[in-house]
Amino acid sequence: MKKIKLILFSAVISSFFFTSCNELDSDTLEGSDLTDGGNSTLIVGWANATVTESYFSDIGILDNSYPVDVLGGSDGSPTTSNIDLTITVDASTTATAGNEYVLNTTSVTIPAGSSFAGVPVGINTGGFNPTQPTKLVLNVAVSVNGVVVSDAAKQMTINFVGCQSTLADFTYAVTITRDDGAETNFTEGLTMESVNNFLTHSVGLWSPPLNPGHGVRFGDICGSLSMETQELADMYSNAVTPVGGATVDANGNFTLKYIISFGSGDRTYTAEYTRQ
Repeated sequence: MKKIKLILFSAVISSFFFTSCNELDSDTLEGSDLTDGGNSTLIVGWANATVTESYFSDIGILDNSYPVDVLGGSDGSPTTSNIDLTITVDASTTATAGNEYVLNTTSVTIPAGSSFAGVPVGINTGGFNPTQPTKLVLNVAVSVNGVVVSDAAKQMTINFVGCQSTLADFTYAVTITRDDGAETNFTEGLTMESVNNFLTHSVGLWSPPLNPGHGVRFGDICGSLSMETQELADMYSNAVTPVGGATVDANGNFTLKYIISFGSGDRTYTAEYTRQ
């Protein structure tokens, strides 16, 4: 009798787990865990934190798509059900709906077994502001058990740039001063490596002519300048690190400030460019 009871108990337990597994594998159960076995949390978020769209003439409305990815899970299990996402426009947006952009939907779905979903946004190239950049900031949210949005990837910014920089059209009287007072003076032009991205012909107290491709790289978005940390003259591992922001004034003049790392200690340089 005791043996029969144990067999019956085992059969009931097996039936319970079989039913539970079937339910978790079903994509018709609203709110069920979406990972294999229901024990792994999936992380989703925007594939890119920032995207820049630059157009300087009206070529019509572009049907772009910006991906939200499955960024990871604790056990690497694939999704077994659809993941429904909600897309909203953040209050920090400065672009105007119907002018620079059209948000075609506020909900998208990552299909079962897939790793991403595209969010369709219409980009109106004829609506960009020709004098200053604007931006569309999009949030993504999810309300499904077993899925969370990454804090680091819950927002994406689309920058709309309609102003094309002409900095490379001019030459400049340049004064570069080191933090100990040493300085150098010369005249130089700029190389435009791509739209709104430039290369100087000098760096630190090394004045032109440098070898081609050597200098300081920076960008100009509607008069606002930006630099990224870069290697010295693309030849040495010394880091060239920007200090603060910079702008182009009404006369076309600008200043770049950066630190160059040396084994003997870091030095700060201020490079003043006066348009000729």
